[in-house]
Order: sequence, then structure tokens, then C-alpha cells
Amino acid sequence: MSDTVSPRLHPHEQNDQGPSRKRIRTGMETIRELDSLINQESVKTKLRRIAAQDKEKNIPFNPICTETTLEACRIVREKCDKAHYEPIIRPWTDTSLGYCSYLNLCYGDPMFANNPSLGEGNGPRGGVKECRYMHFQVVPSTSSTPKTPPVIPPLPKNVKKRLLGEKIDEYDPPPVPQWVNCDIRTFDYSLLGQFQVIVADPPWDIHMSLPYGTMTDDEMRSLPLRSLQPDWGILCLWVTGRAMELGRELFSVWGYKRVDELVWVKTNQLQRLIRTGRTGHWLNHTCEHLLIALKLPADHPKNAPIPWDTHPTLRQLRKGVDTDVVVAEVRETSRKPDEVYGVIERLAPHGRKLELFGRKHNTRPGWLTLGNQLGDSQIAEEDLHDRLAQKYPNQRFVFVSV
Repeated sequence: MSDTVSPRLHPHEQNDQGPSRKRIRTGMETIRELDSLINQESVKTKLRRIAAQDKEKNIPFNPICTETTLEACRIVREKCDKAHYEPIIRPWTDTSLGYCSYLNLCYGDPMFANNPSLGEGNGPRGGVKECRYMHFQVVPSTSSTPKTPPVIPPLPKNVKKRLLGEKIDEYDPPPVPQWVNCDIRTFDYSLLGQFQVIVADPPWDIHMSLPYGTMTDDEMRSLPLRSLQPDWGILCLWVTGRAMELGRELFSVWGYKRVDELVWVKTNQLQRLIRTGRTGHWLNHTCEHLLIALKLPADHPKNAPIPWDTHPTLRQLRKGVDTDVVVAEVRETSRKPDEVYGVIERLAPHGRKLELFGRKHNTRPGWLTLGNQLGDSQIAEEDLHDRLAQKYPNQRFVFVSV
């Protein structure tokens, strides 16, 4: 007879132990099944995505291994066909200090000193010549053939038409970037015409020290954005900090209604969350927000529903193709992810597109960019070039024939 004394259980507890565990197990399986169903792409969503993207090139892509470094990867697997990072060990590197916060955006490592993403002038480390923290470089994949996305045959024209709607606007954008170097506060916007899409990344006064000049709230309110768009035009506004509330106020002042919001989650070279952002009084911000609004007609009641399914302009928008989150690596100061342009162009593939407060890295085929750091202006629309040259005879506007 054993001397071990088993704990005495109430008869109900004895009877319920088995069934209770079984119920818990069944409940967890149900939750996993529901989660799988919720996150599964619907047939309609998949078809709309294919219809919107079938003209894009299949660019070879070699992803970074989730283990980050080759050394860590070899601990868990023998072979891996993905790319990895390896530490750069300099004579002055102190590995006990850990990773550099700026990684490939640090001026303190010779490999990254001339990184075009750093721009000009002193960097975030104040021009330090030798950074003692660890930096990394990419180790190519051992696979000689990069991964290529599967080739998806194009959908029939009648299927695309049903999924994406009619092409009403016949505007054919120039295949080259256009830009105008100007002071956005005083520029004569009547020269430009109208745009179906406007994207703006204003130099908000967010009450923090920033490496560029800012605009006051009143200067932002006075911008004549409403005159630059037809009814139901799309305005996308980058905001952060206090500008999140100010941006919503400006929509009301300009006669727009916010309809959605995209979030850019910032990552560093190692694909980890950025923790060295300049913005944020209380918490260190790791993301930025792109507010998306529609220009309301003057006679449209403020709280009336938007006629998504009946108005021709709104019917040609390609809704439901992309998600509202972009995870992308940070680059130059104020430079936004290229993926965001793709989201906007798929949402509104028709009509002219304008970007305000842009720099040279923002210029993009099919877009007109305005900013005060663009150098000599470049224009591909002949009538626009003539109007600009006549209004500003002392400024150089390079005409590009396409």
C-alpha cells in the first residue's frame, strides 16, 4: 500500500475533470479554425487584387531569414535558401554594447558613411566618425536562383470590367516624373489644373526640434487644395503627433470628409521595429498615419452618406484591393515607403496625381511633385510648361518631350 496520499476532490470535480479539459481543447480548436477562416483571402478579394496587379512585373525576391543572422539560423536548421545578415566587426567595435540604434543609417561606420539615405550634413549621431556599436551587412543567399512570384495569367477583359468598373477618365499620364521647384506657400496653383489624387506630407509644426523648416497652422489652412480637385477627389495627408488632430480639422476647413486611414509601421535594417524616432512626447512613435479623405461637393450635406455605388467617379475607385497597414524600412528623413504609392495608384488608377512638399526622391512617373528642394523644374505636359514659363520667366523649366 502506498504512503502517498492523493488530494481529495469533490465528486463533481472528479466527474468534470475530463470533460472540462475536452471542452477547453475543443474551444481552442474552434478559435484557431475561426482565426484561419477570418484571415483567409476571399475569392472576390483575390480576383480584385489580380485584376489590379496583372500588369506589374514579377520582380525576383529573396526574403531575409527570420533568424536574422546566419549564425543563429544554423542553430535551428542545416540549410536555408534565404538571405541573412552578419555583424561588421571593426577594430573599435565593442560587441558588448549590442546593436547600433541607427544600423545602416549611422554615420559612424565607414560602410554606411556615404549611404544616399543619409542625405547631406551631420547625421543622427552628430557626425561621430567611429561608432562602437554593432552594424550589419547582408550575406547573399546560397541559392543561385532567387525566388520569383508565381506567374498569374491575366483575367479576361469582361471579368476585369466587372471587378474594377469602367474606365471613365481617358487621361494618359506622362511616362516620366514631373516636378516644380517652388515655395508652396506662395505658388500660383491656378496654373496647374485639377488632380484626381493629391498626396501631401506637410512640414507640420509639431512642437519638437526638427531638421527642417515648418509651416504654421494658419499657413496650412490657407492652402487652396479645394480648387485643385474635382468633386470626390482623393486627398491623402501624412500626419504624426498633434498633426493627427490638426489634419482632421483641416479636412473640415477645406471641405473634405475623412473616409479611411493607412498606417506605416516603421522597421529598421534588421526588419525590427524602429525605436529611435524623433516624434512622440509620451511614447516613442514607431509608425506614421496617412489620412485619406474625399472632397465633398458644395451641395452635399455634411453627414449624408457617400454615394459609393451610384456616382461615376466613385464607382471607378478600386476599393478592397489593399489593406490599411504597410510595414516598411525607413530611409531618408521624411521619405515614405514606395509601397504607399502602389496602394494609392491601385485605389485610384485614373486621373492626374499631385504630391505636395516632395523632394527629389519623391518624384515618380505619372505624378507631378511640388517642393522647394527639387532643383530645376521638369515638365512633360506642354501646355503646363507654357503656363509656368509665362508666369515665372526668371525660373528654368526643363521641357521633356515624350
